[in-house]
Amino acid sequence: MSQSVDKPKIQVDVVHLAVTIKRKKILDDISLSFVSPNIYGIVGPNGTGKSVFLKALLGFIRLASGSVKINDVQIDPRRDFPVSVGAIIEHPGFINDMNGHDNLLALGQIRSDLTDEDVHAVMVKVGLPDDKKPVSDYSLGMIQRLGIAQAIMEDQQLIVLDEPTNALDREGIAFLTKLLKELRDQGKLVLIASHDLLWLQTLADQTFELTNGQLHKIEDVMQA
Repeated sequence: MSQSVDKPKIQVDVVHLAVTIKRKKILDDISLSFVSPNIYGIVGPNGTGKSVFLKALLGFIRLASGSVKINDVQIDPRRDFPVSVGAIIEHPGFINDMNGHDNLLALGQIRSDLTDEDVHAVMVKVGLPDDKKPVSDYSLGMIQRLGIAQAIMEDQQLIVLDEPTNALDREGIAFLTKLLKELRDQGKLVLIASHDLLWLQTLADQTFELTNGQLHKIEDVMQA
């Protein structure tokens, strides 16, 4: 667990959450809490509902039952989100004929006063060249790094990442691991969904396995 930091606590409370899609129950009666400053991992093969769970936390999909609260405020798509959140869900999406800098600047100015200097700093932080190359010429690994930049560029308090190692090489994964630990040590709450248990165990304070629509602590699964 990380060192103590002078940041407001972020707490996500999931109570009896269930999600049904096309009459199939994807998530079934999940109850747990996530508290900053920590990194939580959610592991499971593709198709088990990891992305659905993250979307449910962020209010992107309708719940069949249950609730999600962040700092005691119930998540509702009709309301402003109670804390600043940065997220990659499934695949990052950008405007192909714009360069990375201009994509981030346009996104950042929707909700904040992000400056060119801020964008340059975050691109350097994630290891991307701040040049005129359009996103259409980016490799998949570069697009993933740009998505990570978007998720952290506004000093977001809650970071939600779906398969963030996709398309990253060994160097990229090492960079991401270091970055996520730094974010935790700054007081952030980081939630990661991944198929890679070995990687999650190198950085997560707590890891859960999603199976049959329910989340179980990895140590409980190992003992079963």
